[in-house]
Amino acid sequence: MACLLIGINAMAQLPMKITAKFAKGNQATYLFDSETSIGSPMGDSPIKSTSSSEVKFSVTEVRPDGYTIEATMLNVDGNNLNLPGEEAATKLAVDFLKQWVGKKAVLLANKDGKILSIKNYEALKTELSKVAEDLIKTVPAEGAEGSALTSELLQKTLVKQLDEDKMISTFTGKVFDFYGKTISTGMMEDVEVEGMKAKDTYVISAPKNSSVYTINSTTVVAMSNDDLKAMLLKQLADNMPEDQMEALKPQIDQMINGGMIKIDGKGTATYVFKKNSWLQSMDSSMTLDVMGNKTEITCKATLKESK
Repeated sequence: MACLLIGINAMAQLPMKITAKFAKGNQATYLFDSETSIGSPMGDSPIKSTSSSEVKFSVTEVRPDGYTIEATMLNVDGNNLNLPGEEAATKLAVDFLKQWVGKKAVLLANKDGKILSIKNYEALKTELSKVAEDLIKTVPAEGAEGSALTSELLQKTLVKQLDEDKMISTFTGKVFDFYGKTISTGMMEDVEVEGMKAKDTYVISAPKNSSVYTINSTTVVAMSNDDLKAMLLKQLADNMPEDQMEALKPQIDQMINGGMIKIDGKGTATYVFKKNSWLQSMDSSMTLDVMGNKTEITCKATLKESK
């Protein structure tokens, strides 16, 4: 680590604010790819899921207080391997996201380029809610899948995708995450990864004569017992009826206090920014160990074209 820090340009040691320099008419198209592999301590074949999307961003307005950016979903695809039938909710979520193709979100950003809200959020939510209702009707009412998944639980699965912050993330990936932040090499920041509290540590490389600069981050999951309990209760509330959740609460307390539930995780990410503001690329990987079940998550964003 010491050798790495010595090799970094001294300029990068100073705090750097990541600020957009967009102009009206600027456009950028990104390709997003991710893969998740969930292993089993019993040695079974891992459950794997992949997803990809293509999104076009167009700066339609430069306002005194920021930017208006239209994000259009051009393509969405996904696949699941070795996925048990009782997890059909995951398949449903993938099918739901495929229905976003052609949808447009009007993003409102501040002067730094940080996305604050979706101007047409209510209209999008209404439209996609109807899509979700129609998809749920296609799920078999009987059989193994139907008995394990009520319409209420399926609705919860899809409604989570319609939260405004989640919708922003679906359209933008991590393209706009750093805009508005002031960071420096060695700085640590509290973040959230898949619902878990974690800490990021940054290293910046910004050579004077280069057209790009790079931000490397190292992520470590850092959760107290209270954090762990809050996360588990939220997941239960999202995925099962309230009476069943209440019945499990005492068991969760016992397992956490007894050290039976443990989560470890670490990851790395590299962000390359063009000095004219657009993110050029992002590559990240994360490994989670939840009571012996290992999950590996890789994500990539690639700038296909820009102007």
